[in-house]
Amino acid sequence: MLKTLQQKFYKDVLNLDNLQDYLGNEDFSAGDLIKIYHNQYFFTLKQALSNSYSCVKRLVGDDFFNRLSSDFIKIYPSKTGNITSYGVEFADFIANDTQCQVVPYLADVAKFERLYERCYFALEADFFMHSDYPLVKIWQLNENSEPLDLSSGGDYLKIYRQGREVLVEKITRQQYKNRK
Repeated sequence: MLKTLQQKFYKDVLNLDNLQDYLGNEDFSAGDLIKIYHNQYFFTLKQALSNSYSCVKRLVGDDFFNRLSSDFIKIYPSKTGNITSYGVEFADFIANDTQCQVVPYLADVAKFERLYERCYFALEADFFMHSDYPLVKIWQLNENSEPLDLSSGGDYLKIYRQGREVLVEKITRQQYKNRK
């Protein structure tokens, strides 16, 4: 019975459409309490995505990122208590989101940010990636940047840690092909 109740509660937290009255509390209905939990749940996961994908957020803006994050959370709810591993599927989600297709490099930026973060938390790891877009230039964009020429060519990258610092190095296509 407890397991069934927990499953129903979890389903209600993810989707507020058909809330059940679990408590019969006079001050707050079960729906009110679940809405509070729902809002906190989504806020926490959006914050985790915002922390992990800060460049994606900067590129698309707060409103678009919040919508994208909400859609992602509905499809990929957290399955563990470890918030640092949340959002692994975000780059693939972006690649398949029709509204993100106007920003064709966004999925690669998300993949890059995930590898960068994984490298930061890994004891010893080298990550390599290729993009058809100039990821390093995109990653460094800010409001004072000159317009970016996306046809300027892609990047082959090595992402690794040296001490406590994560480094990003452009490598050649041949080095990428010959990686370990």
